[in-house]
Amino acid sequence: MTICAHREFIRFAHGKPFGGMESAIIAQEWERGGQLRDDVFPGAFVVMPDHFHGLIRIRKGRSELGHVIGAFKAAVSRAIRRLHDTSVPGTIRLWHRNYYEMIVRTPEAERNIREYIRMNPWKLVLHAVHRGQSFRMIGNPALLNRETIAMLCSRNCPPAVLAVAKEHAQSAGSSHCFISGFHSPPEKAILDMLLGSDAGIICCPAWGIDTMRIPTAWLPALEANRMLILEMRARAGDLAAAEARNRCVLDLAEKRWIPHISPDGLLDRLLRPRKGDTHVAP
Repeated sequence: MTICAHREFIRFAHGKPFGGMESAIIAQEWERGGQLRDDVFPGAFVVMPDHFHGLIRIRKGRSELGHVIGAFKAAVSRAIRRLHDTSVPGTIRLWHRNYYEMIVRTPEAERNIREYIRMNPWKLVLHAVHRGQSFRMIGNPALLNRETIAMLCSRNCPPAVLAVAKEHAQSAGSSHCFISGFHSPPEKAILDMLLGSDAGIICCPAWGIDTMRIPTAWLPALEANRMLILEMRARAGDLAAAEARNRCVLDLAEKRWIPHISPDGLLDRLLRPRKGDTHVAP
């Protein structure tokens, strides 16, 4: 399972709420859960800067996963608040309300996940329900808790407009988090700039996670905990699937940055019913 810090705590801690003593507290409370319950067996885990991965086995009996996770989150919250005394305002929530889970059905799957947790936590394929939609994903799931900006751009974007957009992307800071399919050539050019920035990136590609070969240029962002790859249901190469993916991007985002819209193009038709919406630049 995976539990994410709340966006309020991430913002308060400047992007790294689980550093230093917080990480030690999480590790201690994770292990203590097995000491307090004789039917709960916490396993391999890793504390990331803004989320937590852990393997847990629960023997059929009194305890349920939701109750165990709830108690764990509450114990960690109390300990962190004691650590910071009054420096963390009581109004700030420390944990995201939900958690992501996956049932491990075979010893081989358990060994693989244990190895991933030990070596490369960002490689774990997670299953999650976010805003009523089911996703499989790789990377930092805490980015879904951020305020996200949908970045879409028509393919025939004028060079001057694209040049300005690339400058914006290159200078984007860690307070920004962009979501896009990065399908069109201008979107791919903007992604190249975002990969060299400090911004968060949520990518919704046109291929499945199981068959994808992660581009080498994406690896530093994944390893730096600032990228998430969401698997889309619509993965065909036709216009209908591209429209479905773009619509999903828009539904998941709070804001929009659209450098260029071609009149009567795919993006224009998609946005036409929503022309009263506000478009923002980073």
